[in-house]
Amino acid sequence: MKRKNSLEQIYGNDLEGNPVDAYEFGNSTYHVRKMIRSRTNKEGLTKVLIEVRIHNYGGSGRYEDNYHFISTNVWINPKHWNKKKEEITAAEPNAETNNKVIDGKYLAVKAFVNSKGRQKPDQVYAEGLDLSVLAKYFPSYAENRKCLTDFIDDYITFRKNQNTHPTTLKEFKTMMNRVKKYDKSKGKKTHFEDISITWSDDFEFYLRSKAKNGKAIGYNEGTIEKTYTILKTVLNHYYDRRAKYKINLTDDFRITGANGFKRGKKSINEANPLTKDQLDTLYLHQFDDPHLQLIKDRFIWQCYTGIRFIDAFTITKKNIKDGWLRLKPSKTIRHNIEVIQPLNDVALEILQKYDYDMTRLSITNQAYNRELKVMFQELQKKYPEDKYPNLKYKDDYGTYGSRDTFITMCVNGNANWKNILQYVGQSSYTIMSRYVKADNKQQEDEIHNIFKKPSIKED
Repeated sequence: MKRKNSLEQIYGNDLEGNPVDAYEFGNSTYHVRKMIRSRTNKEGLTKVLIEVRIHNYGGSGRYEDNYHFISTNVWINPKHWNKKKEEITAAEPNAETNNKVIDGKYLAVKAFVNSKGRQKPDQVYAEGLDLSVLAKYFPSYAENRKCLTDFIDDYITFRKNQNTHPTTLKEFKTMMNRVKKYDKSKGKKTHFEDISITWSDDFEFYLRSKAKNGKAIGYNEGTIEKTYTILKTVLNHYYDRRAKYKINLTDDFRITGANGFKRGKKSINEANPLTKDQLDTLYLHQFDDPHLQLIKDRFIWQCYTGIRFIDAFTITKKNIKDGWLRLKPSKTIRHNIEVIQPLNDVALEILQKYDYDMTRLSITNQAYNRELKVMFQELQKKYPEDKYPNLKYKDDYGTYGSRDTFITMCVNGNANWKNILQYVGQSSYTIMSRYVKADNKQQEDEIHNIFKKPSIKED
């Protein structure tokens, strides 16, 4: 009650005894009035301003006032200002017109304050009106609220605290940067309430036709699909927590089908495996350069286990039991998928060589790919195609070529499909189709062996 009386004393009437407009939010009260500057310019004119006084109550009788002045861009002779009525007198040229301009801007400021920054002023009255000095006082003001990329950044921190692999975190950061660049191209930030099918239409158009992709413009189907897949992961996370965060997010992003939210098409790259002859030759080959021997060991280890790069060099004794490898792949850890694989002799040989600690071979993905290229170039020199036509080494295998090699070897060895999925921590049969590349001879043998002509058995 004491506080209310204090506020009434301050805001009940102005110095002339007239009632004033004041709005109380929490521990602050906002008072809006029209006034003029005390000083004039060289022509003897002064500017008409809208004053917003912010009275903050700090408890225990402590008060603090902040003043902000918003220009109406109207200049007058100070003698022609009626302080009591807060208007220009008739003695000023164009007084009626200018009073309407001032009143319009005054009402716009009052509406902005009264709505706690949510109501944007009418464009007619807002022309030349700068409310940025007040925006910081209203958390609900659009420019102050956290936008989509702010929440994505928070989600990345959340995943980082869950020990998500840096490679996966990088994918989220890449997606976030694409949304940031999209926002910059539109000149405004995306908020959760903006997420809709029409927003997706516009974002897709940006990714296809405007986004800078190196020296080119626009991304391909696979990159667009992956961007949307990663974005939906974040949106799902916050949709399930929308009540906690007080987020206005609809389920439009979950609409599927031809006219759904997600865009692009998942790219399925062609498998790039080594043949059995190539793998056998690499295994038996001894490089003079010890460094290339390390690269060979890394690649052989992956070729004989099929483990993704992000997990291959994290394996220690804790992952091995009775000759079986068990781990939860970083890429699919949220889906509770596990690699369960009986290790073959070559894989065990590599493990024993490094005392069951593959972290000793840890390397960055970029450096690994770069050095693999050098290794295969050495093999090309050692085994030229004209002398070894069954080898034909290339220098573009990359880290994923090892996984391609393992799976292809399993497929060609007629391993059970369900077992292969378990060996490599894969859940989709569809993605495995890229590894089935049978030649004409193999297809002929399969058909002839399966559909043999029945023969009459002799007694």
